[in-house]
Amino acid sequence: MDLSSGIQVLTTSHNCASYLNKCFETVETALKGFKWMMVFCDDASADETEEVVNAYKTGTSADKIIYKKFDKAETIGQAKNRTCLISLQNKEEYPVLCFMDADDEMGEERVSGLLPHLTEEEPLVFGDYIYQDLSNGEDSKKMLMVAERRYPYLTFGHWATLIHSNLVPENGIFFREDIENYDEMLTWWELKYSKNIKIKPVSGVMTNFYRRNRPNSCSWTFRNEKDQEILTKLREKMNEIYPIGPH
Repeated sequence: MDLSSGIQVLTTSHNCASYLNKCFETVETALKGFKWMMVFCDDASADETEEVVNAYKTGTSADKIIYKKFDKAETIGQAKNRTCLISLQNKEEYPVLCFMDADDEMGEERVSGLLPHLTEEEPLVFGDYIYQDLSNGEDSKKMLMVAERRYPYLTFGHWATLIHSNLVPENGIFFREDIENYDEMLTWWELKYSKNIKIKPVSGVMTNFYRRNRPNSCSWTFRNEKDQEILTKLREKMNEIYPIGPH
């Protein structure tokens, strides 16, 4: 798609007020010069999230910001699908979807680097990202995740992508809601192997800085036995769609 295409930044947040200003700062940098808007769905935050968003509205370069507050979602997929449903109202003018978690930081090249590769024939593109597990503190090792290497098993987050809005059905349910976490990986698997949607990796474009296990993270990460239970369920559901093979 060309650089004049309108872009919707779809953001979900639960008690991430302390991270929002940095998140918004990186979004502004990545979207500089583009036509864009934001859909912000507040997942029952009990902190100052709404106040931070309202303050951000006064200085943003976005054409508009839609803020909606909801009761707590049952799964991450459900929380993200709320933004997808709202995005349909603006898809004609803003056909490109750029998902974001409120406690992440967007890569400066995410939009400019991925947008030229996005087409109706290849409606989902993704790039590289930085992964850091903060379980052992802020000094934990940062790892570069290269898109080409993540492609075989589609192990990348929604925050590393650009997506054509035509992929979102009329009911807004784009991400799988039947698993607590890793819903996007199951969604990519279903798109590729059940719906024959082309997914394109674009290595060399830094899209996101993903920090797992942040305090009050809105990414709903789990640890130890709970995390393993969800991963086992993910693998089972992927195998139901198309055998995953050795991994």
